[in-house]
Amino acid sequence: MNITSHRLGESRALSRTPRRSTALVFGLCLLLLLTAADEARAHNPGESYLYLQIYGDRITGRFEIELADLNEALGLTGTEREISIENIQERIDFLEQYYLDHVQISSAGRPLSIDFTTYDVLRVRSGYAQLSFAIGGLDGIPDVLTFDYSVLFDDEPRHRGFLIVEHNWATGTFANENQISLVFSPSSRRQDFDLTSSGRLRGFLAVFGLGVDHLIFGFDHVLFLLALLLPTVLRRENGKWKPVDRFRTALINVVKIVTSFMVAHSMTLSLSALGIVRMPERLVEVVIGASVAVAAANILFPLFKGRAWVAAFGFGLIHGFGFAFSLPELGILGEHPGMALFGFNLGIEIGVVVIAAVLLPFLYLFRKSRFYRNVVLPVAAIAMILVSTIWVVERTFGIDFRMTRRARGLIESLFA
Repeated sequence: MNITSHRLGESRALSRTPRRSTALVFGLCLLLLLTAADEARAHNPGESYLYLQIYGDRITGRFEIELADLNEALGLTGTEREISIENIQERIDFLEQYYLDHVQISSAGRPLSIDFTTYDVLRVRSGYAQLSFAIGGLDGIPDVLTFDYSVLFDDEPRHRGFLIVEHNWATGTFANENQISLVFSPSSRRQDFDLTSSGRLRGFLAVFGLGVDHLIFGFDHVLFLLALLLPTVLRRENGKWKPVDRFRTALINVVKIVTSFMVAHSMTLSLSALGIVRMPERLVEVVIGASVAVAAANILFPLFKGRAWVAAFGFGLIHGFGFAFSLPELGILGEHPGMALFGFNLGIEIGVVVIAAVLLPFLYLFRKSRFYRNVVLPVAAIAMILVSTIWVVERTFGIDFRMTRRARGLIESLFA
């Protein structure tokens, strides 16, 4: 959260301005609580999906199709043959055979087999059937796959199919559910898809980017850093904040905090990712949420007494476990785990450094402003404590206030 300071005049004639500015700052600090953007998976009527996961030794996939579209196109609606969420187990053989008849995958002119493994239902609208499979007959991972996809095309010409590659190290693709690689239609049923790119370097850069994104959009991590960095351009004197005299002093404060946080989270991120040390996820998430409140309270009261770097290290150990919990979901440790872990962690480190480097000049510029010391700091601290409290309640009792998702939706829409 960035808060812009404004210089105030010394004249009492401008006494209304601080009150208005205070309200503005407070509103900005509570933006996380007031936004209403929700995240949702982008499944639309009249569309079916083919997801692929490409690993170093195998290719797996998943078909997804809305049951209402399938029933209507095949004339099953209103009959005893209609497929629903409730009877999908009885109709799974029909669904699998339908896909075998309407999807062919080949490599270099040689047909490959689609071997179904499991099935599930995505409960969106009328329900989406999810048929997972593995591609058989592979002799290593090919450079190009050829798809012949005609799901519902003969019965509904307006229907469209989408190929979405969820995971492919060679092209730097991980946990993707939105970026479409191919679009199938009645006039373009047969298409080639290149699986290769620039290999390990592309994958490393993509994992690095995931680390940067994970920090920037990890609001609890960012708010913790922000709470520690806001007072680095100040010193306490007689219970009040006073500006530091030299930039070097502020820089040393920032370097201590950033270095301590990076060293700490790198240790526990690595230990947790490698399975050497494990911590209960809920406990870790609760402590991370609480760390924001503790760091923000230090703005109001002298908790750390000039040793914010100690708090950065101590809580940084817990934040490292939090970073590690996202790795299985991203699916980046299955191939080249050492390179993936290094790239992800490096991305987080660079993100931390960038946040501090961008923030410090502005903080130093406004350190002498009474508005910054007497309004921005306390209001920001109170807002962060409030947000942190909500996180702790959410994570302790499993209550979903949707605050994080709403804020993420707003911020991602701003950068889209």
